Amino acid sequence: MADWTGIRLIETLGLDRLASLAIIGMGKNAGKTTVLNHLIRACHEAKLDRTLAVTSIGRDGEEADLVTGGVKPRIYLRGGHLLATASDSLSASDAVLEILAMTGIHTATGEIALARTASNGYVELAGPSLASDIRRCQILFRQEAPDCLMLVDGALSRKASAGGGLTQAVVLVVGMANAPSLDVLVDRTVNQLELLTLGALDKASRGASLIALDQNPDCRALIMKGGDGACRTLDFSTLAGQGPALARALDKDDCLLVLRGAVTSRLVEGLLESPHFSRMTLAAEDGTRFFLDQNSMNGLKARQIQLAVLYPLVLPMVFVNPRRSDGSLADSKSLMEALAARIPLPLADLGPALS
Repeated sequence: MADWTGIRLIETLGLDRLASLAIIGMGKNAGKTTVLNHLIRACHEAKLDRTLAVTSIGRDGEEADLVTGGVKPRIYLRGGHLLATASDSLSASDAVLEILAMTGIHTATGEIALARTASNGYVELAGPSLASDIRRCQILFRQEAPDCLMLVDGALSRKASAGGGLTQAVVLVVGMANAPSLDVLVDRTVNQLELLTLGALDKASRGASLIALDQNPDCRALIMKGGDGACRTLDFSTLAGQGPALARALDKDDCLLVLRGAVTSRLVEGLLESPHFSRMTLAAEDGTRFFLDQNSMNGLKARQIQLAVLYPLVLPMVFVNPRRSDGSLADSKSLMEALAARIPLPLADLGPALS
């Protein structure tokens, strides 16, 4: 574990040059906040001469998990760094905070405030739940510290995306708390990485799609016809439940379907009802927007559906948490070896939360 502190961790993740990094977890209590604490400490140990700017998608850093009631790691920041958190969480932080601005972003736990730590101490993050609001926070962070490193404690969520051009890179945190067995965890991780590392659409299709989506900000779906490349858009308030409607909208000559929102197994099930949903490309904003089980993946492959994204993600590393949901520990060595046999990325178990 000590091998992955300080300089080596900074260099492997590129924290000396990245503008932003999201930490995303496969399920509740995967260990995202623990990884965030380790990255913050690594930046301090390596004497990284950059302001850190931290926020979360939703709430993190509280002492007890609001869902399970279990003890959670707290987030420790030294003085001089930035954070964006809901106003109700300010009093839960024991670091002295200088409030720089109120953002106008409202959440269930209050308006998001932009603050700077005036002392070392623990903070509670209760950030925005929408990716567009995270993007707004990043703009405000860079007004205060143009070269800041933004770290987002995120999640694989149908509501918010840690990608979509929001952050330059992501890391995945996988934990035994979200799997009944080692084999299941490995299979789920391999499937998730396949989605997170999907490649971009070809240059022409991507360019045409981005222009059409920009011209139609409320649309959730874009369909491109083969040959002339003509685009048509569909407006939905959400993609949820729209599989049958999307299936009816497809024609035999269509070559590309771009979806803006969560692409779920249920949605794909509806699309597969169309005979025209075959030998074409299905694209989303980025790999965090796909929520597909193995059955859905098999169905897509049988129809020769290629998956692609508008914004490919950089994923330099996977972090492993052997703690099970009951608090017991799986064998870290066995877990690492099983994952390493199928994942061509650096793996690390950074150890428990830092005090």
